[in-house]
Amino acid sequence: MLSRRLFSALATEPSSWLVLVVSIGAVWLFHAWFGPGLVMSVASLALAVVLLALWPLLKLRDPDFAGKLVRGPGEFDAEGEARVMRLEAALARLDADQGVAQLQLLRQKLERLVEVLRHRLDEGEVTYGRYLGTAEQVYLAALDNLNEVVVTLTSLAGIDEAHLQRRETEIAKDGVTDKEAVELATIRQRQALLREQRTKVEDLLAENERALAVLDNTSAALAGTRTRDGHAKLSADEAIRELEALAGRTGRYASGR
Repeated sequence: MLSRRLFSALATEPSSWLVLVVSIGAVWLFHAWFGPGLVMSVASLALAVVLLALWPLLKLRDPDFAGKLVRGPGEFDAEGEARVMRLEAALARLDADQGVAQLQLLRQKLERLVEVLRHRLDEGEVTYGRYLGTAEQVYLAALDNLNEVVVTLTSLAGIDEAHLQRRETEIAKDGVTDKEAVELATIRQRQALLREQRTKVEDLLAENERALAVLDNTSAALAGTRTRDGHAKLSADEAIRELEALAGRTGRYASGR
């Protein structure tokens, strides 16, 4: 939320605290020295409130301060960043080392792509927004994939594969009774579920590897393209098409498609 980011940014500015102290101090000194009546007291308080209310508007005219309110690509608010940290911790807890590495690489490659974009295009151009918006969609969809990896691996954590294999061997060793046949069918059903879910995890991680590669390819294509002069090479056109196609595909498992 913009208002939350605004007040957080104001709170980090020493000048904001100075304005607050001066406003409160001025009202206190005015009352201490002059002992004004009710009307003047209300007027002095109103003046202090107006000054405090105008301060954010005055700060927004400062380009450096206004820049703090604009999130960089792949950046979230405090709550969003906390979710990303929890995602990384969950992947590590589930020994999903590839997922942890992907999470770190995704932001790095997105930031690198944006840096190349800023050298090749003006931020106000439609093409700049097209590249950036599509790249961020790829990034967010890849995060959805990693969330789905966590959910899937967590669901498998309660299945003891070694126990299933041991029971399958024991049952099949001396012949299968009717009762054991039911148990054996259940065991094989759970083993099939394990294989299916592991394949799903592999597919999700493979899709993210594709996302990482496309972000790299797009950065490389743009780095060799003179788009500011209006002479975009075919490789750059192909790169954005590939990026857009990937944005439409990535996350299909997490969304149930």
